[in-house]
Amino acid sequence: MSLFPVGVWETARALAMSGAGLGVLLLTPVIAGVILLMSWLGTQWLERAGVQHPAASAALVTATSMVTPVVVAYLAPAATPLPAGSAAGTAFATAVVATLGMGAAMLVHRPPGRRQPGVLPAVLVVAVLLALLPSVSDLARAVEADEQSRSQIMSHEQPIAVLDHPGWTPTQVYEVHEGLQLTYRDQDGGVLHVVTWDAAHSEQAGIRSGCELSGTWCRDLDDAVVVHYGDGHPSELRLRLDDGTITSIFPEPGTAGDLVDTSNGLRTEREGERELLAESVTG
Repeated sequence: MSLFPVGVWETARALAMSGAGLGVLLLTPVIAGVILLMSWLGTQWLERAGVQHPAASAALVTATSMVTPVVVAYLAPAATPLPAGSAAGTAFATAVVATLGMGAAMLVHRPPGRRQPGVLPAVLVVAVLLALLPSVSDLARAVEADEQSRSQIMSHEQPIAVLDHPGWTPTQVYEVHEGLQLTYRDQDGGVLHVVTWDAAHSEQAGIRSGCELSGTWCRDLDDAVVVHYGDGHPSELRLRLDDGTITSIFPEPGTAGDLVDTSNGLRTEREGERELLAESVTG
């Protein structure tokens, strides 16, 4: 059942992209008919199986199968261990929600002669699970991001430049086209990026890369190069590490601070420090 709304969405999107947007309106009676047919077939099957409240149970399962794919697609795409966005992942999430909901109804079933709660427990459980799916998705994304960050740090093939400064804490890591970028934040919400250039970019581009471009001017400062992209404060500061690798530090727009002073905390990672660096980013 959960694959039906996925198919409807793909059909509607195809019609809209082809310019036949009004064709979506023609699908409405077909969609309503199929939903009623699925509910009726479910009622017949459950009734023959001897299930109490077959019509209500079938209606709840059908409604869950219609609503869960929408919630997963728009609010909780990562709320499944299967590949996000896949039909199998959608069906899996729907099956889990429907099974737990109907299981709750079975657990509170009372002996004959007593007032039965019917499918009300199942409705409550399904509603709670659907409300929790976005939080589960966010948690899954956070775990996946932490694993990816850790992998990027641990697999980097050359020493990483770190900012050893009490006011800045590493929070994120990205693989960029010229190397590895660590993002630092301070208590005031300021953001600094520290990029460790890879060996090829360090050798080919050089520490004064781009200084010849119009609107860009550079000035040498001891062993560093300060880069200005236009007038005003320095936009980037570059240093050459002991192994010849170039590292650059640049702030997020709106972050105030002295790049020259902050760059005094730049250094190459120490032996055995990479594990601690990964933990600080993913912690």
